[in-house]
Amino acid sequence: MLRHLIIIGAIVFLGGATVAAAEGDESPSRYSDKVLGLKTPEQLPSRPTPLFELWQDYVNQGPYEYEFEFPTGMVVSPGLLLYGNLSTGLQITDNGVDQTKSEWVSTLDMFVNVTFSGTERFLIGMSPLKRQNGKKTRFELSPDYSFKNENNARISVAFFEGEISEMFPKIDMEGRLPLDYEIAIGRQPVLSQGGVLINDTMDSIAITRSTVPIKGTNFARIGGLFAWNNVNRSNNIDDDDGLLYALFSSVEVAHSNIDIDLAYVDSSDAIGDQFNVAATFIKPIIMFEHDVDTTIRIASSFTPDGETAQATDGTMLYTSFSWAPKKTVDLIYLNAFAANNDYAPAARAAGGPLGITGLLFAPNGLGGAAIGNAAKHTYGGALGYQMFFSPKLRRNLIFEIGGKVDNTTGGIDR
Repeated sequence: MLRHLIIIGAIVFLGGATVAAAEGDESPSRYSDKVLGLKTPEQLPSRPTPLFELWQDYVNQGPYEYEFEFPTGMVVSPGLLLYGNLSTGLQITDNGVDQTKSEWVSTLDMFVNVTFSGTERFLIGMSPLKRQNGKKTRFELSPDYSFKNENNARISVAFFEGEISEMFPKIDMEGRLPLDYEIAIGRQPVLSQGGVLINDTMDSIAITRSTVPIKGTNFARIGGLFAWNNVNRSNNIDDDDGLLYALFSSVEVAHSNIDIDLAYVDSSDAIGDQFNVAATFIKPIIMFEHDVDTTIRIASSFTPDGETAQATDGTMLYTSFSWAPKKTVDLIYLNAFAANNDYAPAARAAGGPLGITGLLFAPNGLGGAAIGNAAKHTYGGALGYQMFFSPKLRRNLIFEIGGKVDNTTGGIDR
């Protein structure tokens, strides 16, 4: 399957390059020399309207309103908005082993966002139709007809984030001190290495220095995180004893982005400690007159005290290539992965680290992935074509094929 994916990807890539053979000034992909100017307020798209808003309007035009100043010198223009996301649909699961299951699943995420300025806000959210373990409210249609009520009032997200220099401007009114530190505290989503290292919502505190001056670089960032609750291990189950320590870094140099992240999970002897290290290299390259975005990720997990069901040793390699065919606004992507031994992410709320590969490997928010996304003795990939529609390109259609070779004992290739 993987060999077929590579061959198909090469054909699609070369085909796109042939169609786009240098057409000079007539190429539709060439930037226009015509000066368009700024759009008038009447030409701008209408703003999205939240379910409810109070005080400062959400992304509206005009001056800030309701302004007042804190004793620290911070100027506040408060705004409150209520928004959410409702997902519902019919899904049928046939894994070839158990009875075919059909069910209507629903989930709802509701959020209240209170903004104080452009950089400070407090967000609180609930998922009333979903349990912490991921079970969702659903009607089971077959093989049994029943209603599964997973309603609850648990707070799923509640955190504050802000920037020190904005909250305490009187410390340095001239802006000469290196006070570009961001802080976030509470039950917050954390994503590292595209989800390969961490993809979880944890009770945590994070401090980030976003403008680290390093000679020869365009940008550098470093941050630290400590999580003390809701640390879900590689089996997507909350580790009651787990404490997570992480260090994140990113630098932009020579038209490339390099990210290096470290994480350590301290837990009980039964569950096991784990150390993770991951690195990402992102760089655009020119191939066959196409600008190809390339991403390479490598991640490893180590267990200092021996492996357990939740803590394992392993290494995962992931590569991604994407480009836009000439004369279109579409996107082609070719992603591949390989895992040696049993790589385990430091924290993962749902699914596995291979969910980054494509639609076939990622849960859709209602059900699981079509292809298993655990990174254990496996390799595979996905090839996709994404088409964009409507004048504002807000609608899209994706065609994807993918496969996975499972080399575990009794594993099934997909």
